[in-house]
Amino acid sequence: MTVTSTTIRVSTDQRERLRRLAEDRNATMADTLDAALESLRRERFYEEMAAAEQHLRSDPVAWETYVRERDAWLNPDLTAP
Repeated sequence: MTVTSTTIRVSTDQRERLRRLAEDRNATMADTLDAALESLRRERFYEEMAAAEQHLRSDPVAWETYVRERDAWLNPDLTAP
């Protein structure tokens, strides 16, 4: 598989910080940048999930409906016919 690349402009300070992080991780700068991007993506995902949960909790009826459905999925009654 061929990997294409591009060039981005970063300050010399940013490049040095990336180099040091890569060195600390015993990884390439590209792999370290990829890990940082993935970490930011996950952080944003969980922030959005938390905001959605807060919104759901603000409606007691909707929250109760969610909790009942969640519990039914997490604790199925496998003995029911």
